[in-house]
Amino acid sequence: MKTIFIIVLTLAVCPGMGKLYAQTYTPVAITGFNNDVVADTGTSAVAVTTTPLDLSFNVLYSAAFGVKNVFPGGLPNTGTIVSGVRTYQLAPYDTSNGLFLSLNGAVANSAAAGTLTLVTPASFSKISLLLFSTEGSSTLRVTLNFTDGTTAVAGTATVLDWFGGGNAVYSGFGRTTRIAAPPYVADGIATNDPRFYKYDVSLACANQAKQLQSITINFLGGGTTFPSRAVILALSGMSITPLSITPTITPAICGSSNGGIELAVTGGAQPLSYSWNTVPVQSQPSITNQPGGPYTCTILDANGCTTLFQDTIPQQSASTLSVTASADTVCNGTAVTLNASASGGTVSNYQWQPNNAAGQSITVTPAATTVYVVTAQDAFGCSLKDSVEVAIKPMPVAGFTVTPATVCLGASQTIQFTGTAAATATYNWNNFSGATIQSGSGAGPYTITFNTAANYTLQLQVTDNGCASATVTQPVTVTAAPVVSFDVSDLTPCAGDAATITFTGNAGAGAVPVWGWGGGTVQSGSGFGPYKVQYSNSGSISLAVTNGACTVNATPRQVTVIPVPVAAFSQDVITGCPDLPVTFTDQSQNADTWLWRFGDGSVSSTGSPVHNFTTPGTYTVTLIAGAQQQCFDTLVQTALINVVPSPVAKFTTLPGVNVPLEFSEALFSFTNQSTDATSYAWDFGDGTTAATATASHQYALPGEYRVALLVSNSIGCTDSTSQAWLKVIPDAVLRIPNAFSPNRDGVNDFWEIPGLAGIPGCHVEIFNRWGQRIFESTGYRQPWDGTWHGQQMPVATYYYVIKAKPKDKPYAGWVALLR
Repeated sequence: MKTIFIIVLTLAVCPGMGKLYAQTYTPVAITGFNNDVVADTGTSAVAVTTTPLDLSFNVLYSAAFGVKNVFPGGLPNTGTIVSGVRTYQLAPYDTSNGLFLSLNGAVANSAAAGTLTLVTPASFSKISLLLFSTEGSSTLRVTLNFTDGTTAVAGTATVLDWFGGGNAVYSGFGRTTRIAAPPYVADGIATNDPRFYKYDVSLACANQAKQLQSITINFLGGGTTFPSRAVILALSGMSITPLSITPTITPAICGSSNGGIELAVTGGAQPLSYSWNTVPVQSQPSITNQPGGPYTCTILDANGCTTLFQDTIPQQSASTLSVTASADTVCNGTAVTLNASASGGTVSNYQWQPNNAAGQSITVTPAATTVYVVTAQDAFGCSLKDSVEVAIKPMPVAGFTVTPATVCLGASQTIQFTGTAAATATYNWNNFSGATIQSGSGAGPYTITFNTAANYTLQLQVTDNGCASATVTQPVTVTAAPVVSFDVSDLTPCAGDAATITFTGNAGAGAVPVWGWGGGTVQSGSGFGPYKVQYSNSGSISLAVTNGACTVNATPRQVTVIPVPVAAFSQDVITGCPDLPVTFTDQSQNADTWLWRFGDGSVSSTGSPVHNFTTPGTYTVTLIAGAQQQCFDTLVQTALINVVPSPVAKFTTLPGVNVPLEFSEALFSFTNQSTDATSYAWDFGDGTTAATATASHQYALPGEYRVALLVSNSIGCTDSTSQAWLKVIPDAVLRIPNAFSPNRDGVNDFWEIPGLAGIPGCHVEIFNRWGQRIFESTGYRQPWDGTWHGQQMPVATYYYVIKAKPKDKPYAGWVALLR
């Protein structure tokens, strides 16, 4: 029997419970600590902790650390703290084991808030935090976070300072200074300090069924003289299993009190008490000898949490009801009579569903398999019910496909049954409308062929187990094949020319042509044409004509396009002087013949000719490129070749060639008489040059010189000529100044003797009045400036000796130095 029950969890705290049962707190493993506050190994408290806990730099330490460093006290080495019904387990001493908080996290290594996360979320009725404060008391807000995403503020905790506070759960174990090496001193043992305190939280009834995931602790304030700190060390809790209720319900006979409910209850805080809404109230997990109806049981657990159980004891009639059908399996649309009969008492008020019909017997026509339910009432008003199923036989479904639905005369078609029917079904194809059956029977598939082009309709009806399907039809079209051919006016056009395509076959009025132009561009025409099609590339013309299901392809025709030549050429030069040979390089595309006209009456038929232009002038060059003697292209390059006159070099020399001139008088003038030249280059034979049209030159040394002139025009044509010899001889008599004035005014600042420039081997000496040599030079390229060793010589008369050549008589005399 189906039972329905409702559990209502009521939030209630019962402070007046007279009897309490001892419950114990067990350690809960948590993570989320931010500091190691317990020194446990070695001799350095600094090395094994991460922060001091107060302004005196104190930390906690283990008993093992005390033994190691020879001082008393210390926390248990196991980390287990037991106080009455509470047991706490400290985190391992060699890792973070304390949540260190201060206001806004202002104290070094502390945080403003922290979250302690349960390693394994669980349900609790009560939890207890082990904690303490330093530098005075601290105020904390504790928030519970559950796995379903809900939270609950557990309250505000005032945590006392670890020295001197009341109600400690653990004390007198000592503290020590966080230093790097012994000796250590145990502080507080004599005064039963320091001290750990508990903060207990009783979870609301609604939260006891949830899984506690984490606890968030916010530092709200504390300390009077100095900022206080809070340290949370461990969590302990009373775990609880949520209440589970499994009912067993015994129905009651109509008019009798013989029903009952038995509850099997597990979980919750034991012991449990029960209170049923019976008269009188029953206080056991089960109730018996009850009439049918709704019942409520209030269950109270040891934590004062109330759970409501609600369910109903159903009533059963002493009478029985049965229903029969005139046929339990029929075809769709067949009428069936349903009849209900009762025994064991008076039964009335028959009602049928579906149909919402009344009466002991009804007639129905189900469209699908249907379960009919009849209900009635006995003398006590109790309801009776029975049902019967009327099944509908599977109705065959006629359906078929014709592939293809439209065919060309003489082609076969496939008939495929797509309906549903049993293997024993029969099929009426109505003789396939006169088609010839090539293969197939029963449901098929069939292969058929029609002998005449026309429109046909195929039919099918299927009968299965006495049930006949609706008749379905499919249309079929049989068409005749067309005659397909065409003609092309020009099968070898030049690229870009058009050909005319004419249909020469025979097709029905409904036939559809599909042309393939092989890359050609239709300029005019539609349907069967004629068409005018332009071709730029070779291609194949195709034609397929479709008449219904008949498609006939014509023999394709190949159009071979002659690529139109594109005349193009280049030349190595376009400007020069006679005789000017020009190499013309053919760059034409698609050409196999060439005709060149050079503008001077000459022609050529070679691919890349060389032509010599012998007369100055401007010439137009023409190239006619041909392809297969059918397609041509002409390129005219107007005024392409420019032949300019060649320059002629010529000049005269004054005073003339082969005329000896003394060195100091050896200045030559050159008159340019060149023609058709635009630039000039003189070479005077002594390493010096000039680029002027006319020139003059004075030689720096005696000798015989050849003068050359190279001329060129604007396009680089050149000519040259030369004259020889220009004779320069040493001066017969030296002209020696008898005074100079080296006063840096730019006039006579040097004792210059021009004739010596032509005697590079001369030897010059200058002496003061005491016979001291103050200047000496071989060659006189740098005249004397009136100084000796960088010092200006005084105004005076100085004696000189000049030897032009080793065997010549020297020149001697006096020169006056003036200022």
